[in-house]
Parts: sequence; structure tokens; C-alpha cells
Amino acid sequence: MEGSGSSGFDVSKMSTAEKLLAGGSILLLIDSFLPWQQVCASDVLGDLGDLAGFDACASITMWGGSGAFFGVITGLLAIALIVLGVLSMTGSMANNMGSMSADKLTGFLGLGVAGFGLLKFVFALTESPGWAAFVGLVLLVAIGWGAWQKVESSGGFQMGDTGSSTMGSGTRPASAPPPSAPPPSAPSPSMPPTEPPPPSGGTPPSGTSDM
Repeated sequence: MEGSGSSGFDVSKMSTAEKLLAGGSILLLIDSFLPWQQVCASDVLGDLGDLAGFDACASITMWGGSGAFFGVITGLLAIALIVLGVLSMTGSMANNMGSMSADKLTGFLGLGVAGFGLLKFVFALTESPGWAAFVGLVLLVAIGWGAWQKVESSGGFQMGDTGSSTMGSGTRPASAPPPSAPPPSAPSPSMPPTEPPPPSGGTPPSGTSDM
């Protein structure tokens, strides 16, 4: 156990993928509240807005505008990725959660952030994209690369532990050798030879002489 003065969080022990996931998700969450799109009255009203001299513009964040659904999912996954990363690095969460390790779950969340974020960026390009959308694109690429490395280092896309498992994914126990044949039974002892019967008509030997 560590001493009371030491901290469980050590940035120097983080891999490059973990730094990209942690830093990229935090910066993306900040960038999500900056203008991803800019809608002006002249774009909505057309020539009527120009004639009226009314050209007010409004900024739209990642959470709204075109493809708002993908933006919301991206933001929620980024928050979950930050929380999971903090819990994992500080040791407040068990490293193994059932059949999926914390590293693999972190990688999958990062891929989700990158995937939904890229869809949001594509929708933002359709109508007056803002400068924050292009900053977000760079962050999404960094998060996606870090997530891919994280998944690969934790066993790829194969579900479950990569090591031995009690559910049959590990090595199978060696089968017991077949029982050896029983030793041959010892031959039964031979019976002693029987004495031949006395000849017919003969008299049995007697130990006394005739008088």
C-alpha cells in the first residue's frame, strides 16, 4: 500500500494513448461550448434581411445546430470518458469489471466519442461551420487514435479477458491418461499328481508278519 502522503495519480505513468484520451476529451468538452456553427439573419431571411439592414448573427455550439443529436451523444460520451479515466487512474475503480477490463471500456468510449463527433462535424460543414468545429476535428482525430491504441493494447476487439478464463477461453486442462491394462493374473498353482490306484488283487502292505 502507498503511504498516506503519496497520491494515486501519476501523470508520468500514463501512456501516450492515455494522455491523448484524457487531454483530448477535456479540451473537446471545452470546445463543445464554442461556436461550431454561425447562423446569420441574412442567411435565414435572404435579401429581405439585407434590405432591412438586419444582419445579426448567432453562434451555435456542438450541442445544437445541424446534427444536434450526434453532438449531444458526443458530449455525453466525452464526459463519461473523463469520469472513467479519472476513476481508473486514481485507483478508485476496479481494473476488471466483469468480462471487460477498464482499459478496453476506455478505448471503446474513446472510439464512440470520435465516431459520433465526426458525424457532428460532417453535419456542421453543411451550413456555416465555425472555427471551433475545425478545432474539434483535430481533437477528435487525436482521441480516435488514442482510443484505437488503447483497445489494441488491451486485447483488441475480442470480448472477455485475453488470459486464462474459467469460462473455457483459457487453456484446457490436460486429459487424464487412459488407465493402464491390469497386470496378467498369476497362473494357478498346479495340482500335485495323484497316486495311481493299487493293482487289482493285490493285498495292501501290512506291517505285521504272518504267524
